[in-house]
Amino acid sequence: MDLGLRGKVALVTGGTSGLGLAVARRLLEEGAAVAISGRDPAKLDAAVAELGTSDGDLLGVPADMDRVEEVARLVRDTLGRFGRLDIVVSNAGTHLAGTLEEIAVDRLAAHLRTKVLGPWELARQVVPHLRRQGGGRFIVIIGQAGKVPHHRTIASGVSNAAQHAFVKALADHLGPDNILVTAVCPSRITSPLTGRLQLAEQPYLGRSLEQQESGWGTQVPLGRWGDPDDVANAVLFLASARASFITGANIDVDGGYQRSIL
Repeated sequence: MDLGLRGKVALVTGGTSGLGLAVARRLLEEGAAVAISGRDPAKLDAAVAELGTSDGDLLGVPADMDRVEEVARLVRDTLGRFGRLDIVVSNAGTHLAGTLEEIAVDRLAAHLRTKVLGPWELARQVVPHLRRQGGGRFIVIIGQAGKVPHHRTIASGVSNAAQHAFVKALADHLGPDNILVTAVCPSRITSPLTGRLQLAEQPYLGRSLEQQESGWGTQVPLGRWGDPDDVANAVLFLASARASFITGANIDVDGGYQRSIL
Protein backbone atom coordinates (compact mmCIF):
# COMPACT_ATOMS: atom_id res chain seq x y z
CA MET A 1 0.00 0.00 0.00
CA ASP A 2 1.35 3.40 -0.99
CA LEU A 3 1.00 5.67 2.02
CA GLY A 4 1.56 8.80 -0.05
CA LEU A 5 4.56 9.98 1.96
CA ARG A 6 6.92 10.46 -0.96
CA GLY A 7 8.02 14.08 -1.05
CA LYS A 8 6.95 14.75 2.54
CA VAL A 9 9.42 16.07 5.11
CA ALA A 10 9.57 14.50 8.57
CA LEU A 11 11.41 15.38 11.77
CA VAL A 12 12.07 12.60 14.29
CA THR A 13 13.49 13.45 17.69
CA GLY A 14 15.32 10.71 19.56
CA GLY A 15 16.04 9.22 16.17
CA THR A 16 19.44 7.66 16.80
CA SER A 17 18.35 4.24 18.09
CA GLY A 18 15.43 1.99 18.93
CA LEU A 19 11.97 3.22 18.02
CA GLY A 20 13.10 6.58 16.60
CA LEU A 21 15.62 4.95 14.31
CA ALA A 22 13.00 2.48 13.06
CA VAL A 23 10.53 5.30 12.40
CA ALA A 24 13.16 7.25 10.45
CA ARG A 25 14.08 4.18 8.40
CA ARG A 26 10.47 3.44 7.46
CA LEU A 27 9.85 7.08 6.51
CA LEU A 28 12.90 7.04 4.28
CA GLU A 29 11.76 3.78 2.68
CA GLU A 30 8.46 5.47 1.84
CA GLY A 31 10.35 8.24 0.05
CA ALA A 32 10.10 10.98 2.66
CA ALA A 33 12.94 13.32 3.50
CA VAL A 34 13.86 12.93 7.17
CA ALA A 35 15.73 14.92 9.79
CA ILE A 36 16.72 13.02 12.93
CA SER A 37 18.05 14.43 16.17
CA GLY A 38 19.88 13.11 19.22
CA ARG A 39 21.95 14.55 22.02
CA ASP A 40 24.98 12.25 21.44
CA PRO A 41 26.90 13.35 18.31
CA ALA A 42 28.65 9.98 17.95
CA LYS A 43 25.36 8.05 18.04
CA LEU A 44 23.86 10.56 15.63
CA ASP A 45 26.70 10.10 13.15
CA ALA A 46 26.33 6.31 13.40
CA ALA A 47 22.59 6.51 12.80
CA VAL A 48 23.04 8.76 9.76
CA ALA A 49 25.62 6.34 8.37
CA GLU A 50 23.26 3.40 8.94
CA LEU A 51 20.29 5.14 7.32
CA GLY A 52 22.24 6.78 4.52
CA THR A 53 21.62 4.03 1.96
CA SER A 54 17.85 4.60 1.96
CA ASP A 55 15.95 6.22 -0.90
CA GLY A 56 14.91 9.40 0.93
CA ASP A 57 17.02 12.42 1.79
CA LEU A 58 18.45 12.50 5.32
CA LEU A 59 19.74 15.10 7.77
CA GLY A 60 21.17 14.58 11.25
CA VAL A 61 21.06 17.44 13.74
CA PRO A 62 22.53 17.20 17.26
CA ALA A 63 19.99 18.59 19.70
CA ASP A 64 19.11 18.27 23.36
CA MET A 65 15.35 18.61 23.81
CA ASP A 66 16.00 20.06 27.29
CA ARG A 67 17.34 23.24 25.67
CA VAL A 68 14.98 25.71 24.01
CA GLU A 69 17.67 27.15 21.77
CA GLU A 70 18.64 23.70 20.47
CA VAL A 71 15.02 22.80 19.71
CA ALA A 72 14.73 26.05 17.75
CA ARG A 73 17.95 25.28 15.86
CA LEU A 74 16.75 21.77 15.06
CA VAL A 75 13.59 23.10 13.43
CA ARG A 76 15.49 25.90 11.70
CA ASP A 77 18.10 23.51 10.27
CA THR A 78 15.40 21.11 9.05
CA LEU A 79 13.55 23.89 7.25
CA GLY A 80 16.81 25.27 5.90
CA ARG A 81 17.67 21.92 4.35
CA PHE A 82 14.26 20.81 3.06
CA GLY A 83 12.23 24.02 2.81
CA ARG A 84 9.14 22.59 4.48
CA LEU A 85 7.94 20.32 7.27
CA ASP A 86 4.96 17.95 7.19
CA ILE A 87 5.42 15.31 9.90
CA VAL A 88 6.86 15.69 13.41
CA VAL A 89 7.52 12.63 15.58
CA SER A 90 8.34 13.46 19.19
CA ASN A 91 10.24 10.46 20.53
CA ALA A 92 13.02 11.88 22.71
CA GLY A 93 13.25 10.78 26.32
CA THR A 94 13.57 7.61 28.32
CA HIS A 95 11.94 5.63 31.09
CA LEU A 96 12.69 6.66 34.70
CA ALA A 97 12.13 3.75 37.07
CA GLY A 98 12.00 3.98 40.84
CA THR A 99 9.73 4.74 43.76
CA LEU A 100 8.93 8.09 45.35
CA GLU A 101 11.75 7.59 47.86
CA GLU A 102 14.28 6.66 45.16
CA ILE A 103 13.76 9.60 42.80
CA ALA A 104 14.97 12.99 43.97
CA VAL A 105 13.20 16.06 42.68
CA ASP A 106 16.14 17.13 40.49
CA ARG A 107 16.02 13.79 38.61
CA LEU A 108 12.26 14.14 38.15
CA ALA A 109 12.69 17.72 36.93
CA ALA A 110 15.25 16.63 34.32
CA HIS A 111 12.93 13.83 33.21
CA LEU A 112 9.99 16.23 32.85
CA ARG A 113 12.09 18.72 30.90
CA THR A 114 12.80 16.10 28.25
CA LYS A 115 9.46 14.26 28.19
CA VAL A 116 7.02 17.17 28.71
CA LEU A 117 8.72 20.51 28.15
CA GLY A 118 10.68 19.20 25.13
CA PRO A 119 7.57 18.25 23.13
CA TRP A 120 5.92 21.48 24.30
CA GLU A 121 8.71 23.62 22.86
CA LEU A 122 8.93 21.43 19.75
CA ALA A 123 5.24 22.07 19.08
CA ARG A 124 5.68 25.81 19.65
CA GLN A 125 8.47 25.85 17.08
CA VAL A 126 6.82 23.73 14.35
CA VAL A 127 3.16 24.77 14.53
CA PRO A 128 3.60 28.12 12.74
CA HIS A 129 5.21 26.32 9.79
CA LEU A 130 2.56 23.58 9.70
CA ARG A 131 -0.14 26.24 9.76
CA ARG A 132 1.39 28.09 6.82
CA GLN A 133 1.40 24.85 4.82
CA GLY A 134 -2.24 24.19 5.56
CA GLY A 135 -1.76 21.23 7.90
CA GLY A 136 0.48 18.41 9.04
CA ARG A 137 1.01 15.72 11.65
CA PHE A 138 2.39 15.88 15.20
CA ILE A 139 2.86 12.39 16.67
CA VAL A 140 4.07 11.67 20.20
CA ILE A 141 5.51 8.33 21.34
CA ILE A 142 4.20 7.67 24.87
CA GLY A 143 5.10 4.68 27.05
CA GLN A 144 2.54 2.53 28.85
CA ALA A 145 3.14 4.02 32.31
CA GLY A 146 0.91 6.96 31.41
CA LYS A 147 -2.07 4.61 31.21
CA VAL A 148 -1.03 2.00 33.77
CA PRO A 149 0.55 3.77 36.76
CA HIS A 150 2.64 1.73 39.17
CA HIS A 151 4.57 2.66 42.29
CA ARG A 152 7.89 1.68 40.68
CA THR A 153 7.18 3.73 37.53
CA ILE A 154 5.70 6.76 39.24
CA ALA A 155 7.94 9.30 37.48
CA SER A 156 7.28 7.90 34.02
CA GLY A 157 3.59 7.63 34.93
CA VAL A 158 3.48 11.35 35.72
CA SER A 159 5.40 12.43 32.60
CA ASN A 160 3.53 10.10 30.25
CA ALA A 161 0.12 11.08 31.62
CA ALA A 162 1.08 14.70 31.02
CA GLN A 163 1.94 13.80 27.43
CA HIS A 164 -1.50 12.25 26.96
CA ALA A 165 -3.15 15.44 28.23
CA PHE A 166 -0.89 17.45 25.92
CA VAL A 167 -1.90 15.39 22.87
CA LYS A 168 -5.62 15.72 23.63
CA ALA A 169 -5.50 19.48 24.25
CA LEU A 170 -3.20 20.17 21.30
CA ALA A 171 -5.40 18.13 18.96
CA ASP A 172 -8.38 20.24 20.00
CA HIS A 173 -6.43 23.46 19.53
CA LEU A 174 -4.94 22.60 16.13
CA GLY A 175 -7.81 20.69 14.54
CA PRO A 176 -9.17 23.77 12.74
CA ASP A 177 -5.72 24.17 11.14
CA ASN A 178 -5.79 20.59 9.79
CA ILE A 179 -2.86 19.70 12.07
CA LEU A 180 -3.57 16.22 13.41
CA VAL A 181 -2.09 15.37 16.80
CA THR A 182 -1.92 11.74 17.90
CA ALA A 183 0.04 9.33 20.10
CA VAL A 184 1.51 5.87 19.64
CA CYS A 185 1.85 3.91 22.87
CA PRO A 186 4.33 1.01 22.71
CA SER A 187 4.80 -1.74 25.25
CA ARG A 188 6.56 -5.12 25.14
CA ILE A 189 8.77 -3.96 22.28
CA THR A 190 12.32 -5.29 22.00
CA SER A 191 14.68 -2.28 21.92
CA PRO A 192 17.82 -0.95 23.62
CA LEU A 193 15.57 0.60 26.27
CA THR A 194 13.69 -2.59 27.17
CA GLY A 195 16.97 -4.46 27.36
CA ARG A 196 17.71 -2.45 30.52
CA LEU A 197 14.27 -2.54 32.13
CA GLN A 198 13.37 -4.32 35.32
CA LEU A 199 9.58 -4.33 35.42
CA ALA A 200 7.59 -5.19 38.51
CA GLU A 201 5.19 -8.11 38.75
CA GLN A 202 7.02 -10.09 36.06
CA PRO A 203 8.90 -13.42 36.22
CA TYR A 204 12.70 -13.35 36.36
CA LEU A 205 12.83 -9.78 37.64
CA GLY A 206 16.28 -8.25 37.20
CA ARG A 207 17.65 -10.80 34.76
CA SER A 208 18.59 -10.30 31.13
CA LEU A 209 15.98 -9.53 28.49
CA GLU A 210 16.46 -12.96 26.96
CA GLN A 211 15.66 -14.60 30.30
CA GLN A 212 12.76 -12.28 30.96
CA GLU A 213 11.18 -12.87 27.57
CA SER A 214 10.60 -16.50 28.46
CA GLY A 215 8.06 -15.36 31.03
CA TRP A 216 6.96 -11.97 29.78
CA GLY A 217 5.70 -13.25 26.44
CA THR A 218 3.05 -15.32 28.21
CA GLN A 219 1.31 -12.11 29.36
CA VAL A 220 1.01 -10.80 25.79
CA PRO A 221 -2.06 -12.24 24.03
CA LEU A 222 -0.09 -12.58 20.80
CA GLY A 223 2.45 -14.68 22.70
CA ARG A 224 5.54 -12.70 21.74
CA TRP A 225 7.20 -9.33 22.00
CA GLY A 226 7.06 -6.84 19.14
CA ASP A 227 9.92 -4.99 17.50
CA PRO A 228 10.53 -1.33 16.64
CA ASP A 229 9.11 -1.76 13.13
CA ASP A 230 5.72 -2.57 14.67
CA VAL A 231 5.75 0.87 16.28
CA ALA A 232 7.13 2.53 13.15
CA ASN A 233 4.32 1.09 11.04
CA ALA A 234 1.71 2.62 13.36
CA VAL A 235 3.49 5.98 13.17
CA LEU A 236 3.57 5.85 9.38
CA PHE A 237 -0.14 5.09 9.22
CA LEU A 238 -0.93 8.11 11.41
CA ALA A 239 1.38 10.25 9.28
CA SER A 240 -0.41 9.24 6.09
CA ALA A 241 -3.57 10.41 4.37
CA ARG A 242 -5.13 7.07 5.42
CA ALA A 243 -5.48 8.58 8.92
CA SER A 244 -6.89 11.93 7.84
CA PHE A 245 -9.87 11.73 10.25
CA ILE A 246 -7.90 10.63 13.31
CA THR A 247 -6.76 13.22 15.84
CA GLY A 248 -6.54 13.32 19.63
CA ALA A 249 -6.28 9.52 19.64
CA ASN A 250 -3.68 7.16 21.04
CA ILE A 251 -2.91 3.77 19.53
CA ASP A 252 -1.50 0.94 21.65
CA VAL A 253 1.18 -1.17 19.96
CA ASP A 254 1.64 -3.91 22.53
CA GLY A 255 0.29 -7.21 21.23
CA GLY A 256 -2.79 -6.73 23.42
CA TYR A 257 -0.82 -6.52 26.68
CA GLN A 258 -2.67 -3.51 28.10
CA ARG A 259 -6.18 -4.42 29.21
CA SER A 260 -7.31 -0.87 30.01
CA ILE A 261 -10.11 0.60 27.90
CA LEU A 262 -8.83 4.19 27.81
